[in-house]
Amino acid sequence: MSQTDALSLECRDLIIDFGGVITYSLFERCRDIEQLYRLPDGSIDWTGPFDQSRDEFWQQYLSGQISERDYWYIRCGELGQLLKEEITIRRLVTDLRNFKPSVRPEAETLIRQVRAQGRRVGLLTNELELFHGPEVYDAFEILGSFDAIVDATHTGILKPEPQAYQLAVESLDASFASVVFVDDQQKNIDGAIDCGIEAIRLDITDPKAGFDDVRRALNLT
Repeated sequence: MSQTDALSLECRDLIIDFGGVITYSLFERCRDIEQLYRLPDGSIDWTGPFDQSRDEFWQQYLSGQISERDYWYIRCGELGQLLKEEITIRRLVTDLRNFKPSVRPEAETLIRQVRAQGRRVGLLTNELELFHGPEVYDAFEILGSFDAIVDATHTGILKPEPQAYQLAVESLDASFASVVFVDDQQKNIDGAIDCGIEAIRLDITDPKAGFDDVRRALNLT
């Protein structure tokens, strides 16, 4: 490896997912949802990765029977039945955003550290505007910190398709070897690894450990 190549690996750029990584996952906000809509404690029981054995629909997602989008459409349908009104995913995330802050402070710190060292930061997401609407750019100040945003809402190319990662890397004028990718879904991590990208899974059951792993992979000082 040349000195230039070694230096580029030490100063790699960051490509990061949005939902579950930059923002808290909806699994972590079940109690907030109950408080928001004035539901009794325990009304929302979306365990997902916190207890996969108790979440039939999450098992279906993991086995490939349904998509992640399908999972949340189902859950919003159930919530709507409880409230006896239509609850779309866009309404749910908007209501939550207005109820309590949605962004993880650890994510803000990471992005700030990466940019302070002169590195680039890209966002690769499957459903930014699909779930949040076009007003998302006004609602989340952190989105102004990105050098590039690749959203499958517009590209139509979902992770873990290889072209999704290719678009994200090209948007930063980078290469597969010169970035670190962060996501909370293992299948998206596997897709990045298959492309030759170093990928770190953020386990939402222990996010601090995940962010520490990312800092080590980026050699942040």
